[in-house]
Amino acid sequence: MAATEQYAHWTARTIRSLGQIPYGIPLAWQAARLYQHTRRLAQDRQYGAAGSVEDALSVLALSTSIYHFARWDGVRQAVQAGATAEQIGMALGISIDDARNLTCRIKARDLELGKAMRRQVAKGEATSG
Repeated sequence: MAATEQYAHWTARTIRSLGQIPYGIPLAWQAARLYQHTRRLAQDRQYGAAGSVEDALSVLALSTSIYHFARWDGVRQAVQAGATAEQIGMALGISIDDARNLTCRIKARDLELGKAMRRQVAKGEATSG
């Protein structure tokens, strides 16, 4: 599926919960949808209306998804840059133990994703050769 088709499918999707945001949706696409829903809510408020439930739930789901992605990726980048668990804990406002746990989970997930990607490449090379 071409990127334009994927984007059209994404924009047509109803989002009322975090589970309705597929893994791998680009952050920019999520941010654009968040902006649209937030803008509608602000316009409704400007005219004295309460706003729609769909827009409010979409804002909650999208902002949560963006937060989790940014936090996960930010911690990964900090670790790769050499930050310690203590520094990461201070930056996030969490305990050092929680920061260590988070960095270990990220490293383990990255390792598993790397293994899965290598298996996919190997499988592709085996079938194409």
